[in-house]
Amino acid sequence: MIMLRKLYLICFFTVSFQWLFAQNFHAGVIGGISTTQVAGDQLSGFNKAGIILGGFVSRELTEKTKFQMEIIFIQKGSRKPINENDNTFYAMRLSYFEIPVLFKWQVAPKLNFELGPSIGALIFSEEERESGILKGQPPFKKVEISGNVGLSYPLTEKLNLNTRFSSSILPIRPFPGNQTDFFNSGQYNTVLAFSLQYQF
Repeated sequence: MIMLRKLYLICFFTVSFQWLFAQNFHAGVIGGISTTQVAGDQLSGFNKAGIILGGFVSRELTEKTKFQMEIIFIQKGSRKPINENDNTFYAMRLSYFEIPVLFKWQVAPKLNFELGPSIGALIFSEEERESGILKGQPPFKKVEISGNVGLSYPLTEKLNLNTRFSSSILPIRPFPGNQTDFFNSGQYNTVLAFSLQYQF
């Protein structure tokens, strides 16, 4: 039932934005890596690596601007490398189906700027320490809202190199005990992603 609701969510946003791509659209595939951390988990550094796989459709608005919608699988989370002195480590593994909707603007002959929101459906979550798998309390929220900003560089007529930074706008889960720190009310995904986008 939970997976069915997630699929409904993805289909809803796909249909909602379909009007953007009804004519003069281009489609392609995306593949790359994500380097991630989680703000609020008392760790630092983009130490958790993951994969990005998916596809996109885009529609030109003017000669230098266009909208692009993507449907991607992306791995996020955080990681504390193993400590050789006491063998302690920590890993948070999160996987999402995500739909970014981006406005893209050509700011130079071979440089495109992009900006826009995304919505993600959590399909897998796991926390692990040296003692084993943790129960994951408090639980992670099933839906993530993020903001995205990035740059893309055309390598060929069909192939683009993309670099993107994204961060959760709302917490992915509250702090234990639901405590708050000023305006900070929980943990947030932070992602630096690198991908290749091939247009058919």
